[in-house]
Order: sequence, then C-alpha cells, then structure tokens
Amino acid sequence: MQIGLTGQAPLAALLVQLAISFAKTGMFTIGSGYAMLALMEKEIVEAHGWLNASQFADVVAIAEVTPGPITVNMATFVGFRIAGYPGAVVATLGLITGPMIAMLVIAHFYSLFRTNPIVDATFRGLRPVVIGLILFSVLRLSKSSVTDLKGVLILAATIAGLQFLKASPIFLAFFGIVAGIMLYR
Repeated sequence: MQIGLTGQAPLAALLVQLAISFAKTGMFTIGSGYAMLALMEKEIVEAHGWLNASQFADVVAIAEVTPGPITVNMATFVGFRIAGYPGAVVATLGLITGPMIAMLVIAHFYSLFRTNPIVDATFRGLRPVVIGLILFSVLRLSKSSVTDLKGVLILAATIAGLQFLKASPIFLAFFGIVAGIMLYR
C-alpha cells in the first residue's frame, strides 16, 4: 500500500491509524522488542493489512540487520511504506513516546520500590510471559520464513554458529545474505 492510490484513506487518516496502532504496540507490550512482534504483527498484518505475513517477516529481517532497536526500525519502515516521511515520523513517535514516559516514571520510583516483595514477585511473573511472547513471535515468523529445506539448513547453521562457534550476529547476517543468494537465485 502506498500513498495516493485510488480509494485509499486520506493521508491524515493514515497518520492517525499509524499513530494509534504503534502507540498501542508500544504501550501494551511488556518485554523486549521481540516480545512486541506478536502485537505488531496483529496490528500491521491482521488489523490493517498494511503488510502480508511474508512481507512482515521480510521487514523483521531488515529491521534486525539495520542499526537500532528492531521495533523502532519496523515502525519507521512501515510508517514510511504506508504514508511516506510523515508516516515514518508518526509511527516511530507513536511507538516510543508511551514507553519512554513509562520508563522515566519507573526509573524515578524504582529505587524506592526495588526491595518490595510485590515488585519482585511482579518481575518474576513477567519474565515467563516475555519469553512466551518472544517464542510465539518466533513460531509465527518461522511459518513464513523457514518454508523449505534450504531455510531449515540456513536456520540450523545460524543456531550452530551462535551456539558452538560463538559467531558474531553481524557475520551471521552476511552469511544469510550469501546463503540466500547462493541457494535461492
């Protein structure tokens, strides 16, 4: 979807949709950027149809290998794709504003409550949820990213490179590019 197509919502309406969708993603996801992927996919693919599942997986890959936080990169990319430069700015600000305010408040009060048993119990309960959100995103992304034996081999080589060779993620990203060119061209 690009701006200016016949029948598409006006730019102002798209900007509002982008701001709300990415603000919701930023405010209602607990955990890392990877934990946000499940809600981002729901908003981007299912709710608005801005991308299909395969395109979403491609954007995740692009966002992962470019500098910066994955979800900020994704918001910027999707916002730009949907509404140009204004879309990129609005989606990115929508994503980061709420969590930034929340982090400032938490940072201000953390030292007062860090030894509180309820705060400790809260974090102990949240950690498994975050892992679950990340695993869910991994499983969803694998359906559109690892679709054949070649993909399985690239995935296995990447995991082996990380686990046994302690390979750099930068090296592995280049490995994926070269493997993709060699195996899928």
